[in-house]
Amino acid sequence: MFKSVFMKYLIVLMVIIFLCFVILTSLMAASVRSYSMRFKEATVENIASTMALYVMRGFGGSASGKDAKTEFTYNEDFQMVVNLLSSESRETAIFVTLASGKVKTFGSTAHMAPDDMFTERAVKTYIPESVNSALAAGERVVDTDDMEGTLKNDCHYAAVPMFRESDGEYVGAVFAATINTGMDKLMRSTVMTLVMASLWIMLASLTAVYIISEKMTTPIRKMSRAARRMAKGDFDVKVEVRGKDEISELAQSFNDMSTSLSNLEYMRSTFVSDVSHELRTPMTSIGGFIDSILDGAIPPEKEKYYLELVSVEIKRLSRLVTNLLEISRLEAGSRKMNYETFDICEMARTVLISNEQRIEEKRLDVSFECDDDNIFVTADRDSIYQCLFNLCDNGIKFSNEGGRYEVTIRKKGEKAVVSVFNEGIGISEEDLPFVFERFYKSDKSRGLDKTGVGLGLYLVKSQINAHGEDIKVESEHGKWCRFTFTLALAEKQPGGRTEKK
Repeated sequence: MFKSVFMKYLIVLMVIIFLCFVILTSLMAASVRSYSMRFKEATVENIASTMALYVMRGFGGSASGKDAKTEFTYNEDFQMVVNLLSSESRETAIFVTLASGKVKTFGSTAHMAPDDMFTERAVKTYIPESVNSALAAGERVVDTDDMEGTLKNDCHYAAVPMFRESDGEYVGAVFAATINTGMDKLMRSTVMTLVMASLWIMLASLTAVYIISEKMTTPIRKMSRAARRMAKGDFDVKVEVRGKDEISELAQSFNDMSTSLSNLEYMRSTFVSDVSHELRTPMTSIGGFIDSILDGAIPPEKEKYYLELVSVEIKRLSRLVTNLLEISRLEAGSRKMNYETFDICEMARTVLISNEQRIEEKRLDVSFECDDDNIFVTADRDSIYQCLFNLCDNGIKFSNEGGRYEVTIRKKGEKAVVSVFNEGIGISEEDLPFVFERFYKSDKSRGLDKTGVGLGLYLVKSQINAHGEDIKVESEHGKWCRFTFTLALAEKQPGGRTEKK
Protein backbone atom coordinates (compact mmCIF):
# COMPACT_ATOMS: atom_id res chain seq x y z
CA MET A 1 0.00 0.00 0.00
CA PHE A 2 2.74 2.48 0.99
CA LYS A 3 4.68 1.63 -2.16
CA SER A 4 2.05 3.19 -4.42
CA VAL A 5 2.58 6.61 -5.98
CA PHE A 6 -0.64 7.85 -4.39
CA MET A 7 0.40 6.99 -0.83
CA LYS A 8 3.93 8.35 -1.29
CA TYR A 9 2.55 11.57 -2.72
CA LEU A 10 -0.04 11.85 0.05
CA ILE A 11 2.39 11.14 2.89
CA VAL A 12 4.99 13.57 1.58
CA LEU A 13 2.39 16.32 1.17
CA MET A 14 0.91 15.75 4.63
CA VAL A 15 4.36 15.80 6.22
CA ILE A 16 5.20 19.04 4.41
CA ILE A 17 1.92 20.65 5.50
CA PHE A 18 2.43 19.45 9.09
CA LEU A 19 5.98 20.81 9.25
CA CYS A 20 4.85 24.09 7.73
CA PHE A 21 2.16 24.51 10.39
CA VAL A 22 4.54 23.54 13.20
CA ILE A 23 6.97 26.19 12.01
CA LEU A 24 4.15 28.71 11.50
CA THR A 25 2.73 27.99 14.97
CA SER A 26 6.15 28.39 16.57
CA LEU A 27 6.77 31.67 14.79
CA MET A 28 3.29 32.96 15.60
CA ALA A 29 3.61 31.94 19.26
CA ALA A 30 6.99 33.64 19.54
CA SER A 31 5.62 36.75 17.85
CA VAL A 32 2.53 36.84 20.06
CA ARG A 33 4.60 36.27 23.19
CA SER A 34 7.03 39.02 22.24
CA TYR A 35 4.27 41.47 21.38
CA SER A 36 2.30 40.63 24.52
CA MET A 37 5.35 41.12 26.72
CA ARG A 38 6.19 44.47 25.17
CA PHE A 39 2.57 45.57 25.38
CA LYS A 40 2.12 44.57 29.03
CA GLU A 41 5.47 46.04 30.05
CA ALA A 42 4.51 49.31 28.38
CA THR A 43 1.07 49.16 30.04
CA VAL A 44 2.35 48.57 33.57
CA GLU A 45 5.04 51.24 33.12
CA ASN A 46 2.40 53.74 32.05
CA ILE A 47 0.17 52.76 35.01
CA ALA A 48 3.08 53.09 37.45
CA SER A 49 4.08 56.51 36.05
CA THR A 50 0.53 57.86 36.31
CA MET A 51 0.08 56.44 39.82
CA ALA A 52 3.37 58.02 40.94
CA LEU A 53 2.13 61.44 39.87
CA TYR A 54 -1.10 60.88 41.78
CA VAL A 55 0.74 59.80 44.94
CA MET A 56 3.22 62.66 44.87
CA ARG A 57 0.61 65.37 44.26
CA GLY A 58 -2.12 64.55 46.70
CA PHE A 59 -2.17 61.14 48.24
CA GLY A 60 -1.73 61.13 52.05
CA GLY A 61 -1.21 64.82 52.42
CA SER A 62 1.92 66.77 51.48
CA ALA A 63 4.73 64.76 50.01
CA SER A 64 7.21 67.40 50.99
CA GLY A 65 6.74 67.16 54.74
CA LYS A 66 9.32 65.87 57.14
CA ASP A 67 7.69 62.45 57.46
CA ALA A 68 6.47 62.14 53.85
CA LYS A 69 7.98 58.73 53.33
CA THR A 70 5.92 57.26 56.15
CA GLU A 71 2.57 58.86 55.35
CA PHE A 72 1.42 56.56 52.52
CA THR A 73 -1.80 54.88 53.65
CA TYR A 74 -4.56 52.98 51.92
CA ASN A 75 -7.95 54.60 51.42
CA GLU A 76 -10.92 54.44 49.04
CA ASP A 77 -9.52 57.13 46.74
CA PHE A 78 -6.41 55.03 46.24
CA GLN A 79 -8.50 51.98 45.28
CA MET A 80 -10.62 54.08 42.93
CA VAL A 81 -7.52 55.31 41.10
CA VAL A 82 -6.20 51.72 40.97
CA ASN A 83 -9.47 50.53 39.40
CA LEU A 84 -9.40 53.40 36.91
CA LEU A 85 -5.79 52.86 35.82
CA SER A 86 -6.06 49.09 35.58
CA SER A 87 -9.45 48.96 33.87
CA GLU A 88 -7.94 47.25 30.81
CA SER A 89 -6.14 44.60 32.84
CA ARG A 90 -8.28 42.90 35.50
CA GLU A 91 -5.35 41.14 37.14
CA THR A 92 -3.17 44.16 37.80
CA ALA A 93 -1.92 45.09 41.28
CA ILE A 94 -0.52 48.49 42.27
CA PHE A 95 1.52 48.93 45.42
CA VAL A 96 3.61 51.72 46.94
CA THR A 97 6.94 51.15 48.70
CA LEU A 98 8.82 53.36 51.12
CA ALA A 99 12.43 54.36 50.76
CA SER A 100 13.35 51.35 52.89
CA GLY A 101 11.78 49.01 50.32
CA LYS A 102 8.83 48.02 52.50
CA VAL A 103 5.44 47.70 50.76
CA LYS A 104 3.25 50.35 52.36
CA THR A 105 0.07 50.39 50.34
CA PHE A 106 -1.45 47.65 48.10
CA GLY A 107 -4.41 47.66 45.70
CA SER A 108 -5.80 45.35 43.00
CA THR A 109 -8.80 45.19 40.70
CA ALA A 110 -9.03 41.49 41.40
CA HIS A 111 -9.16 42.28 45.15
CA MET A 112 -5.91 40.44 45.70
CA ALA A 113 -4.43 40.62 49.16
CA PRO A 114 -0.68 41.10 49.60
CA ASP A 115 -0.38 37.40 50.41
CA ASP A 116 -1.85 36.60 46.96
CA MET A 117 0.91 38.56 45.27
CA PHE A 118 3.94 38.06 47.52
CA THR A 119 5.64 34.81 48.59
CA GLU A 120 5.65 33.48 52.14
CA ARG A 121 9.39 34.15 52.52
CA ALA A 122 8.63 37.82 51.83
CA VAL A 123 6.20 38.08 54.74
CA LYS A 124 7.57 41.45 55.63
CA THR A 125 6.90 42.39 51.98
CA TYR A 126 10.14 44.11 51.29
CA ILE A 127 11.23 44.42 47.69
CA PRO A 128 14.74 43.12 46.85
CA GLU A 129 17.62 45.41 47.78
CA SER A 130 18.95 45.40 44.22
CA VAL A 131 15.63 46.70 42.91
CA ASN A 132 15.30 49.30 45.66
CA SER A 133 18.88 50.49 45.08
CA ALA A 134 18.21 50.98 41.38
CA LEU A 135 15.08 52.96 42.20
CA ALA A 136 16.92 55.08 44.75
CA ALA A 137 19.46 55.88 42.04
CA GLY A 138 16.64 57.29 39.92
CA GLU A 139 16.26 54.36 37.51
CA ARG A 140 12.96 52.97 36.35
CA VAL A 141 12.71 49.19 36.64
CA VAL A 142 10.74 47.30 33.94
CA ASP A 143 11.03 43.51 33.84
CA THR A 144 9.23 40.16 33.68
CA ASP A 145 10.15 37.72 36.46
CA ASP A 146 9.34 36.90 40.10
CA MET A 147 11.48 39.77 41.45
CA GLU A 148 14.09 37.48 43.00
CA GLY A 149 11.43 35.29 44.64
CA THR A 150 9.42 38.15 46.11
CA LEU A 151 6.43 37.49 43.84
CA LYS A 152 4.63 34.15 43.74
CA ASN A 153 4.72 33.95 39.92
CA ASP A 154 6.48 35.55 37.00
CA CYS A 155 4.78 38.89 36.44
CA HIS A 156 5.21 41.87 34.20
CA TYR A 157 6.07 44.74 36.51
CA ALA A 158 7.28 48.31 36.31
CA ALA A 159 8.54 50.53 39.15
CA VAL A 160 8.78 54.35 39.06
CA PRO A 161 10.81 56.07 41.81
CA MET A 162 9.43 59.13 43.70
CA PHE A 163 11.60 62.01 44.96
CA ARG A 164 10.62 64.84 47.30
CA GLU A 165 10.34 68.14 45.45
CA SER A 166 11.94 70.24 48.17
CA ASP A 167 15.25 68.41 48.53
CA GLY A 168 15.10 65.65 45.90
CA GLU A 169 15.28 62.90 48.52
CA TYR A 170 14.12 59.40 47.46
CA VAL A 171 10.90 58.71 49.36
CA GLY A 172 9.63 55.52 47.73
CA ALA A 173 8.32 54.01 44.52
CA VAL A 174 5.10 52.98 42.82
CA PHE A 175 4.91 49.43 41.40
CA ALA A 176 2.41 48.14 38.84
CA ALA A 177 2.41 44.37 38.27
CA THR A 178 0.20 42.09 36.27
CA ILE A 179 -0.04 38.30 36.32
CA ASN A 180 0.86 36.47 33.11
CA THR A 181 -2.41 34.52 32.72
CA GLY A 182 -3.76 36.74 29.98
CA MET A 183 -0.82 35.98 27.72
CA ASP A 184 -1.23 32.24 28.32
CA LYS A 185 -4.86 32.47 27.26
CA LEU A 186 -3.87 34.38 24.13
CA MET A 187 -1.21 31.79 23.35
CA ARG A 188 -3.67 28.94 23.77
CA SER A 189 -6.22 30.71 21.61
CA THR A 190 -3.61 31.38 18.89
CA VAL A 191 -2.35 27.79 18.91
CA MET A 192 -5.87 26.36 18.82
CA THR A 193 -6.77 28.64 15.90
CA LEU A 194 -3.70 27.51 13.96
CA VAL A 195 -4.34 23.85 14.78
CA MET A 196 -7.94 24.06 13.57
CA ALA A 197 -6.82 25.89 10.43
CA SER A 198 -4.17 23.25 9.77
CA LEU A 199 -6.71 20.44 10.21
CA TRP A 200 -9.10 22.02 7.73
CA ILE A 201 -6.30 22.71 5.25
CA MET A 202 -4.97 19.15 5.62
CA LEU A 203 -8.48 17.80 5.01
CA ALA A 204 -8.86 19.98 1.90
CA SER A 205 -5.37 18.96 0.75
CA LEU A 206 -6.17 15.30 1.29
CA THR A 207 -9.28 15.62 -0.87
CA ALA A 208 -7.42 17.50 -3.59
CA VAL A 209 -4.49 15.08 -3.52
CA TYR A 210 -6.82 12.10 -3.75
CA ILE A 211 -8.62 13.51 -6.80
CA ILE A 212 -5.41 14.62 -8.55
CA SER A 213 -3.51 11.44 -7.71
CA GLU A 214 -6.40 9.28 -8.86
CA LYS A 215 -6.42 11.07 -12.21
CA MET A 216 -2.64 10.66 -12.45
CA THR A 217 -2.33 7.06 -11.32
CA THR A 218 -5.34 5.59 -13.16
CA PRO A 219 -3.77 5.92 -16.65
CA ILE A 220 -0.44 4.75 -15.21
CA ARG A 221 -2.10 1.61 -13.83
CA LYS A 222 -3.74 1.03 -17.22
CA MET A 223 -0.36 1.39 -18.92
CA SER A 224 1.14 -1.03 -16.41
CA ARG A 225 -1.51 -3.63 -17.22
CA ALA A 226 -1.03 -3.02 -20.93
CA ALA A 227 2.75 -3.38 -20.55
CA ARG A 228 2.27 -6.77 -18.89
CA ARG A 229 0.11 -7.84 -21.83
CA MET A 230 2.77 -6.61 -24.23
CA ALA A 231 5.37 -8.62 -22.31
CA LYS A 232 3.29 -11.69 -23.14
CA GLY A 233 3.37 -10.86 -26.85
CA ASP A 234 0.11 -8.90 -27.29
CA PHE A 235 1.37 -5.81 -29.17
CA ASP A 236 -2.07 -4.62 -30.28
CA VAL A 237 -3.01 -3.36 -26.82
CA LYS A 238 -3.71 0.38 -26.50
CA VAL A 239 -4.47 2.75 -23.62
CA GLU A 240 -7.02 5.54 -23.64
CA VAL A 241 -5.59 9.05 -24.13
CA ARG A 242 -7.38 11.95 -22.41
CA GLY A 243 -6.33 15.59 -22.18
CA LYS A 244 -3.09 17.21 -23.29
CA ASP A 245 -0.92 17.00 -20.17
CA GLU A 246 2.27 15.00 -19.55
CA ILE A 247 0.31 11.85 -18.63
CA SER A 248 -1.61 11.97 -21.90
CA GLU A 249 1.69 12.48 -23.76
CA LEU A 250 3.07 9.42 -21.99
CA ALA A 251 -0.03 7.42 -22.93
CA GLN A 252 0.30 8.54 -26.55
CA SER A 253 3.99 7.57 -26.53
CA PHE A 254 3.00 4.19 -25.10
CA ASN A 255 0.49 3.69 -27.92
CA ASP A 256 3.11 4.74 -30.48
CA MET A 257 5.52 2.23 -28.97
CA SER A 258 2.82 -0.45 -29.13
CA THR A 259 2.22 0.37 -32.80
CA SER A 260 5.95 0.26 -33.56
CA LEU A 261 6.38 -3.05 -31.77
CA SER A 262 3.34 -4.44 -33.57
CA ASN A 263 4.80 -3.36 -36.91
CA LEU A 264 8.21 -4.70 -35.95
CA GLU A 265 6.70 -8.03 -34.94
CA TYR A 266 4.80 -8.17 -38.21
CA MET A 267 7.95 -7.33 -40.17
CA ARG A 268 9.94 -9.88 -38.20
CA SER A 269 7.47 -12.65 -38.90
CA THR A 270 7.26 -11.55 -42.53
CA PHE A 271 11.04 -11.48 -42.74
CA VAL A 272 11.34 -14.97 -41.30
CA SER A 273 8.77 -16.15 -43.85
CA ASP A 274 10.48 -14.33 -46.73
CA VAL A 275 14.01 -15.39 -45.78
CA SER A 276 12.83 -18.97 -45.33
CA HIS A 277 11.27 -18.81 -48.77
CA GLU A 278 14.33 -17.12 -50.27
CA LEU A 279 16.63 -19.75 -48.79
CA ARG A 280 14.39 -22.73 -49.44
CA THR A 281 13.60 -21.97 -53.10
CA PRO A 282 17.17 -21.64 -54.44
CA MET A 283 18.44 -24.43 -52.23
CA THR A 284 15.68 -26.70 -53.51
CA SER A 285 16.52 -25.75 -57.10
CA ILE A 286 20.26 -26.17 -56.52
CA GLY A 287 19.75 -29.55 -54.87
CA GLY A 288 17.36 -30.73 -57.57
CA PHE A 289 19.65 -29.71 -60.45
CA ILE A 290 22.74 -31.24 -58.89
CA ASP A 291 20.95 -34.48 -58.00
CA SER A 292 19.59 -34.72 -61.56
CA ILE A 293 23.07 -34.22 -63.01
CA LEU A 294 24.55 -36.82 -60.65
CA ASP A 295 21.76 -39.29 -61.41
CA GLY A 296 22.18 -38.75 -65.15
CA ALA A 297 18.60 -37.53 -65.56
CA ILE A 298 19.89 -34.45 -67.39
CA PRO A 299 21.59 -35.04 -70.76
CA PRO A 300 25.29 -34.07 -70.84
CA GLU A 301 24.67 -31.39 -73.47
CA LYS A 302 22.25 -29.56 -71.06
CA GLU A 303 24.41 -29.82 -67.94
CA LYS A 304 26.05 -26.44 -68.62
CA TYR A 305 22.66 -24.73 -68.85
CA TYR A 306 21.51 -26.11 -65.50
CA LEU A 307 24.87 -25.36 -63.88
CA GLU A 308 24.42 -21.75 -64.96
CA LEU A 309 21.02 -21.76 -63.20
CA VAL A 310 22.72 -23.16 -60.10
CA SER A 311 25.28 -20.33 -60.30
CA VAL A 312 22.52 -17.72 -60.46
CA GLU A 313 20.79 -19.16 -57.41
CA ILE A 314 24.07 -19.33 -55.48
CA LYS A 315 24.77 -15.66 -56.27
CA ARG A 316 21.28 -14.81 -55.07
CA LEU A 317 21.91 -16.58 -51.77
CA SER A 318 25.28 -14.86 -51.52
CA ARG A 319 23.68 -11.40 -51.89
CA LEU A 320 21.15 -12.19 -49.20
CA VAL A 321 23.82 -13.37 -46.76
CA THR A 322 26.06 -10.41 -47.64
CA ASN A 323 23.26 -7.92 -46.90
CA LEU A 324 22.52 -9.56 -43.58
CA LEU A 325 26.18 -9.49 -42.60
CA GLU A 326 26.52 -5.84 -43.69
CA ILE A 327 23.54 -4.86 -41.56
CA SER A 328 24.94 -6.73 -38.55
CA ARG A 329 28.30 -4.96 -38.93
CA LEU A 330 26.67 -1.53 -39.23
CA GLU A 331 24.50 -2.09 -36.16
CA ALA A 332 27.45 -3.42 -34.16
CA GLY A 333 29.59 -0.43 -35.17
CA SER A 334 32.35 -2.67 -36.54
CA ARG A 335 31.93 -1.44 -40.13
CA LYS A 336 34.93 0.79 -40.86
CA MET A 337 34.39 3.48 -43.49
CA ASN A 338 37.29 4.05 -45.89
CA TYR A 339 36.81 7.65 -46.94
CA GLU A 340 38.23 8.78 -50.27
CA THR A 341 37.57 11.41 -52.88
CA PHE A 342 35.78 10.26 -56.04
CA ASP A 343 33.50 11.54 -58.82
CA ILE A 344 29.88 10.85 -57.88
CA CYS A 345 28.74 11.77 -61.43
CA GLU A 346 31.00 9.13 -62.96
CA MET A 347 29.74 6.56 -60.44
CA ALA A 348 26.11 7.36 -61.38
CA ARG A 349 26.93 6.95 -65.07
CA THR A 350 28.49 3.56 -64.34
CA VAL A 351 25.42 2.41 -62.44
CA LEU A 352 23.10 3.49 -65.26
CA ILE A 353 25.24 1.72 -67.88
CA SER A 354 25.20 -1.48 -65.80
CA ASN A 355 21.39 -1.37 -65.87
CA GLU A 356 21.16 -0.51 -69.56
CA GLN A 357 19.57 -3.81 -70.58
CA ARG A 358 16.81 -3.55 -67.97
CA ILE A 359 16.17 0.09 -68.89
CA GLU A 360 15.75 -0.86 -72.55
CA GLU A 361 13.45 -3.74 -71.69
CA LYS A 362 11.06 -1.30 -69.98
CA ARG A 363 11.67 1.39 -72.64
CA LEU A 364 12.18 4.03 -69.93
CA ASP A 365 12.61 7.72 -70.76
CA VAL A 366 15.96 8.24 -69.00
CA SER A 367 17.27 11.67 -67.95
CA PHE A 368 20.67 12.21 -66.29
CA GLU A 369 21.61 15.71 -65.08
CA CYS A 370 24.63 17.06 -63.15
CA ASP A 371 25.51 20.64 -62.28
CA ASP A 372 29.06 19.92 -63.52
CA ASP A 373 30.60 17.17 -65.58
CA ASN A 374 32.52 16.10 -62.48
CA ILE A 375 31.40 16.52 -58.89
CA PHE A 376 33.83 15.14 -56.34
CA VAL A 377 32.70 13.94 -52.94
CA THR A 378 34.44 12.39 -49.94
CA ALA A 379 32.87 9.13 -48.76
CA ASP A 380 33.30 5.35 -48.71
CA ARG A 381 33.25 4.49 -52.42
CA ASP A 382 31.99 0.90 -52.10
CA SER A 383 29.26 1.84 -49.62
CA ILE A 384 27.95 4.72 -51.77
CA TYR A 385 28.07 2.57 -54.91
CA GLN A 386 25.92 -0.03 -53.17
CA CYS A 387 23.45 2.65 -52.04
CA LEU A 388 23.21 4.25 -55.48
CA PHE A 389 22.89 0.86 -57.18
CA ASN A 390 20.06 -0.20 -54.83
CA LEU A 391 18.14 3.06 -55.36
CA CYS A 392 18.55 2.90 -59.14
CA ASP A 393 17.61 -0.79 -59.14
CA ASN A 394 14.44 -0.06 -57.15
CA GLY A 395 13.59 2.83 -59.46
CA ILE A 396 13.79 0.59 -62.51
CA LYS A 397 11.98 -2.29 -60.82
CA PHE A 398 8.93 -0.21 -59.84
CA SER A 399 8.76 2.04 -62.94
CA ASN A 400 5.89 1.92 -65.39
CA GLU A 401 6.82 0.70 -68.84
CA GLY A 402 7.78 3.75 -70.92
CA GLY A 403 7.75 6.01 -67.84
CA ARG A 404 10.20 8.78 -66.93
CA TYR A 405 13.35 7.80 -65.04
CA GLU A 406 15.68 10.55 -63.78
CA VAL A 407 18.98 10.69 -61.92
CA THR A 408 20.10 14.19 -60.90
CA ILE A 409 23.14 15.44 -58.95
CA ARG A 410 23.18 19.03 -57.69
CA LYS A 411 25.50 21.16 -55.59
CA LYS A 412 23.93 22.82 -52.57
CA GLY A 413 26.31 24.63 -50.25
CA GLU A 414 28.92 22.12 -49.10
CA LYS A 415 26.78 19.16 -50.10
CA ALA A 416 26.12 17.12 -53.20
CA VAL A 417 22.42 16.23 -53.48
CA VAL A 418 21.75 12.95 -55.34
CA SER A 419 18.18 12.21 -56.47
CA VAL A 420 16.62 9.15 -58.17
CA PHE A 421 13.12 9.68 -59.64
CA ASN A 422 10.77 7.29 -61.43
CA GLU A 423 7.20 7.24 -62.66
CA GLY A 424 5.50 4.12 -61.40
CA ILE A 425 3.39 2.65 -58.67
CA GLY A 426 4.88 4.96 -56.02
CA ILE A 427 4.46 4.44 -52.30
CA SER A 428 1.23 4.87 -50.37
CA GLU A 429 0.97 7.49 -47.65
CA GLU A 430 0.55 4.74 -45.05
CA ASP A 431 3.78 3.04 -46.14
CA LEU A 432 5.97 6.16 -46.42
CA PRO A 433 6.97 6.30 -42.70
CA PHE A 434 8.16 2.70 -42.83
CA VAL A 435 9.99 2.35 -46.14
CA PHE A 436 13.39 2.54 -44.43
CA GLU A 437 12.45 0.05 -41.72
CA ARG A 438 14.22 -3.26 -41.65
CA PHE A 439 12.29 -6.15 -43.31
CA TYR A 440 9.56 -3.78 -44.54
CA LYS A 441 8.10 -4.42 -48.01
CA SER A 442 5.45 -2.10 -49.45
CA ASP A 443 4.89 -4.63 -52.26
CA LYS A 444 3.46 -7.28 -49.96
CA SER A 445 2.03 -9.27 -52.85
CA ARG A 446 5.55 -9.73 -54.25
CA GLY A 447 4.07 -8.95 -57.67
CA LEU A 448 6.96 -6.70 -58.77
CA ASP A 449 9.60 -7.52 -56.17
CA LYS A 450 9.92 -11.28 -56.28
CA THR A 451 13.45 -11.51 -54.86
CA GLY A 452 13.66 -8.75 -52.23
CA VAL A 453 13.25 -9.31 -48.50
CA GLY A 454 12.97 -5.68 -47.37
CA LEU A 455 16.64 -5.12 -46.52
CA GLY A 456 17.80 -2.93 -49.42
CA LEU A 457 16.40 0.45 -48.32
CA TYR A 458 17.21 -0.23 -44.67
CA LEU A 459 20.80 -0.93 -45.69
CA VAL A 460 20.89 2.25 -47.81
CA LYS A 461 19.65 4.43 -44.93
CA SER A 462 22.07 2.79 -42.47
CA GLN A 463 25.04 3.43 -44.76
CA ILE A 464 24.05 7.02 -45.54
CA ASN A 465 23.49 7.75 -41.82
CA ALA A 466 26.86 6.15 -41.03
CA HIS A 467 28.38 8.91 -43.21
CA GLY A 468 26.56 11.53 -41.12
CA GLU A 469 24.27 12.36 -44.05
CA ASP A 470 20.50 12.28 -44.63
CA ILE A 471 18.17 10.44 -46.99
CA LYS A 472 14.49 11.07 -47.60
CA VAL A 473 11.68 9.78 -49.79
CA GLU A 474 8.81 11.59 -51.51
CA SER A 475 6.00 9.90 -53.40
CA GLU A 476 2.50 10.17 -54.81
CA HIS A 477 0.87 6.79 -54.80
CA GLY A 478 0.25 5.41 -58.27
CA LYS A 479 2.21 8.20 -59.99
CA TRP A 480 5.83 8.76 -58.95
CA CYS A 481 8.54 8.32 -56.31
CA ARG A 482 11.80 10.17 -55.54
CA PHE A 483 14.67 9.19 -53.21
CA THR A 484 17.17 11.93 -52.28
CA PHE A 485 20.37 11.75 -50.21
CA THR A 486 23.31 14.05 -49.51
CA LEU A 487 27.08 13.66 -49.52
CA ALA A 488 29.88 15.97 -48.41
CA LEU A 489 31.69 17.72 -51.28
CA ALA A 490 35.45 17.10 -51.44
CA GLU A 491 37.60 19.91 -50.07
CA LYS A 492 40.39 19.23 -52.59
CA GLN A 493 41.05 17.44 -55.85
CA PRO A 494 41.05 13.63 -55.81
CA GLY A 495 44.23 11.76 -55.02
CA GLY A 496 44.46 11.81 -51.23
CA ARG A 497 42.81 8.97 -49.30
CA THR A 498 41.72 9.27 -45.68
CA GLU A 499 40.12 6.85 -43.30
CA LYS A 500 37.44 7.55 -40.70
CA LYS A 501 36.30 5.15 -38.08
